[in-house]
Amino acid sequence: MRNLLALVALTVFAAGTQAQTAHHNGDHPAVVVQRLQAQAGYDYQNKFYPHPAWLYLSAEAPHPMMDHPAVIVARREQERQAMLAASSSDAQRYAHK
Repeated sequence: MRNLLALVALTVFAAGTQAQTAHHNGDHPAVVVQRLQAQAGYDYQNKFYPHPAWLYLSAEAPHPMMDHPAVIVARREQERQAMLAASSSDAQRYAHK
């Protein structure tokens, strides 16, 4: 019985000593945190980064794939010139009356 009690006391004392050596007294809290994070491993749920080619919000509607940006700009300029010509012809028509 006495041997069993001594064995339990030795086990509890050894576990307490081991817990104290795991935390180095006098370390800065940031050092302790970094040490714990290094032991924790990689957390896949916490570090989720989307792929750069992911969908994004655009203020403009998507263009057909066959339209080059230069073609789109030229078409807009032609439409603008047509609107200016139509508005100037209307102004001239009403000015002669």
